[in-house]
Amino acid sequence: MGRTVPLQILLVEDDDELRREILDYLVRRAQSVTAVRTSAEAQEILAGRIPAIPLPDVVLCDLNLEDGSGVDLFVEFAPLRHSCPWILMSGDPDPERLAAVRQRVPGLPPCTIVSKPVSMRMLTALISGDTRA
Repeated sequence: MGRTVPLQILLVEDDDELRREILDYLVRRAQSVTAVRTSAEAQEILAGRIPAIPLPDVVLCDLNLEDGSGVDLFVEFAPLRHSCPWILMSGDPDPERLAAVRQRVPGLPPCTIVSKPVSMRMLTALISGDTRA
């Protein structure tokens, strides 16, 4: 039986406690996670400017970061790699905001928006591509 290669997950969350909880949960499930707290750090990784950190297979990103917007990160970087799923999290999700962005920027790949608090099981299902989550 072959060994499954872990996903490279980029976690962008400015709430230290939640970032640690998600990171610990995913690492216990044998995923490879790079966890950052700012939009600026995420931009460096997504642009490939940190050779030691691989480009992600999945991006798990807070919508409202202290130094920027998860939507802005999605708009800038998701079109560069359509095969990389984005899961956007927010305590106050605003689907209309993303719909307005999609009208202004046609061709954006799909993403998933989840409300915080989100169960770790649901995140795991979404990361693995289980659309029944």
